[in-house]
Amino acid sequence: GKSRLDFYYTALSFAAPEKVKFKYKLEGFDHDWVDGGTRRVAYYTNLRPGRYRFRVIASNNDGLWSPTGAAFDLYLKPHFYQTYWFYVLCALVSAILAWQLYRFRLKRVESQFAAVLQERNRIAREIHDNLAQEMLGVSVQLELVARTLPASAEVARTHLDRVRLLVRHGIAEARRYVWDLRSQALDKNDLPSALSETARRLTADTEVLAQVEVSGTFRPLNPLIEGNLLRIGQEAINNAVRHARAQNILVNLKFDARHIQLSVRDDGHGFDHQESNGDGKHFGLVGMQERAAQIGGFLKINSRTGEGTEVLVDVPIGG
Repeated sequence: GKSRLDFYYTALSFAAPEKVKFKYKLEGFDHDWVDGGTRRVAYYTNLRPGRYRFRVIASNNDGLWSPTGAAFDLYLKPHFYQTYWFYVLCALVSAILAWQLYRFRLKRVESQFAAVLQERNRIAREIHDNLAQEMLGVSVQLELVARTLPASAEVARTHLDRVRLLVRHGIAEARRYVWDLRSQALDKNDLPSALSETARRLTADTEVLAQVEVSGTFRPLNPLIEGNLLRIGQEAINNAVRHARAQNILVNLKFDARHIQLSVRDDGHGFDHQESNGDGKHFGLVGMQERAAQIGGFLKINSRTGEGTEVLVDVPIGG
């Protein structure tokens, strides 16, 4: 490629050569003839690569123009950066850079996730090894004190019984928090299996019957969606066991082309959902709604006093 082209031309005239005038035209660039006057050179800059024809005509001192003139064909080769292969190379380099950037960001997210998981496991160990064990020791000591009190100390025994119940509740809560922090159900199983494991664990040592069903064609989901659906299901099952006095819990996971629905239905005593919205804390509903919103879904509660409760979350997952 050239950044500048100079075309030199002339014409013979024995009578008055200084009066010879010229017109020229570069076909492929000029739309009309260019009056060059008596100048015998034409300049062109920044021409695109391609084929051109330079034409020039002359007039004598009488003003008569030559009918055909002279012509010169040329092909202007492109610069390297104007070639097809250069564009292909740029596209390839851009794709490689984009892929490397994606891998870098992915590794960064994985590193952050590993750090968060490590911290969660550390907190879980601290709760299990320290707080829970200390509370268990307090509970044992209170049991011994209650047994050694004389029968006349009914008031003290009543207070001790209340303290023991509170400590037991605290131990149960600590163990639940540990399970929440250290749960690896989704690391080892798919979402339906993780929900089944969660239901089995939460209904152990109770008379509650929990059943997990899957509708549609199962397919793996984004880990963020699976994790939040598992936590919503866990909270709903836990509410049914601890607060609703349910006898039966049905968990249904429904897959279709564009949505996934998780339903947790129980036959407990239910509650007035409108009244529960007032304090915003009823049985962890706010937390479940926040989890549903985090994955682009919406959560609906169907419950009436004495008629059981259904927690339904719907998440669009695309086709």
